[in-house]
Amino acid sequence: MVRVRGGVHVMIAGLVFRSVLIVVVFVGSISLIVSGNPLIGLTLHSLLVGWLLAGTLNPSSRLFGAIQTRCGSGIWLTLDDGPDPGTTPGILDLLDSHGAKATFFVIAKRAESYPELIREIAARGHQLANHTYSHLQASFWCHGPIRTYREIARCQEVLEKITGEAPRLFRAPVGHHNVFVHPVLRHFGMRLVGWDCRGFDAAAGASLESVTARIRASATDGGIVLAHEATPFAVEVVSDILAMAEENGWVVTLPDSSPES
Repeated sequence: MVRVRGGVHVMIAGLVFRSVLIVVVFVGSISLIVSGNPLIGLTLHSLLVGWLLAGTLNPSSRLFGAIQTRCGSGIWLTLDDGPDPGTTPGILDLLDSHGAKATFFVIAKRAESYPELIREIAARGHQLANHTYSHLQASFWCHGPIRTYREIARCQEVLEKITGEAPRLFRAPVGHHNVFVHPVLRHFGMRLVGWDCRGFDAAAGASLESVTARIRASATDGGIVLAHEATPFAVEVVSDILAMAEENGWVVTLPDSSPES
């Protein structure tokens, strides 16, 4: 498994520094409040909480580190939450028929259940990427350093075991990357990928018409499009994205996957 930039010691140092910073500022703000300096304490506390929430809950935030949200030219099609036996084969056939390539941000727990689909994605020339081991979308945003590391590392291990190659890209569940993600990604030689176009196809009550309309309204040349597998209309959404790209003369292909400096 690829590990870079000083190995585990550098990663631990980064995680410890971020943990200590949060604890020191939190304890300091509380101490100021109870010691008779409530204005300064509350201001410091609000700045800490605001920084953590803004960096975590905004999928495009760069407060904690770099994130890629553009790809240069054409469009970069990214597919989350697979593999799925009901939609992955149809999506792969569609991509082949259009001569398009995509990045599949897969959940390792699902990859363990359907390793043949993971191998098929790779065999057809598409890119596999890390979307955590268990996709704890309600809690990943507030995980501590150990849980964050385990979710990313276990996904790396599963995908490398199946394909022989470790992913170089990561996307957090729902895009909510926490403050500990970047030191772990640097350890594994990975980079964080976001998006700038989505149709909310995984949202409750979504319809094919509303999803495709949102994507067509926000897609641009050089953008990263987010779609999902395992939805009732996943294949139809991908089909419309590919049609839209052809109508605009946009190539659907993969950007360079080397980690950012």
